[in-house]
Amino acid sequence: MAKPKLITLSMCVALLFGAAACGPSLVLQGVDYAQPIESVLTPDSNAEVHDQRYAVQFNISPVLEEEGVDSVDQVRLIRNSAGYYFLTAAGFNNVYVFAPAESKLELQTKINITGNGLQQPAFNQRSGRIELVDIATGDTYNLDQNGLRQ
Repeated sequence: MAKPKLITLSMCVALLFGAAACGPSLVLQGVDYAQPIESVLTPDSNAEVHDQRYAVQFNISPVLEEEGVDSVDQVRLIRNSAGYYFLTAAGFNNVYVFAPAESKLELQTKINITGNGLQQPAFNQRSGRIELVDIATGDTYNLDQNGLRQ
């Protein structure tokens, strides 16, 4: 009598582990995360920025500290097709590339652009890359999540 119960229990356990091992296998390929237009965001008194159009909100204090500045009037934010966020502001020497993670943005790359600070930065979405233009100087830089591109 105990043997049929053991066999039934063994089969249930095997089915459970088999179903768990399969897991969800649905994958959507070819996702394009690109934001076609940069967001120009004004930090509040707590250094929080909120982009309602693309539903993202975060605090820029760590970036301000990294740049050695107390505040900025606006930050520039754009997302490339791979899903990385590019962030900079007037007075910054760098562009910060962040990878989205659960409830956070993790620094992927810090791209040094200039030692004098950007004057009037603007991002553009280009085929396979992000273009950074300093409107004041006319300098143009091609970027991706790994750094400067030629």
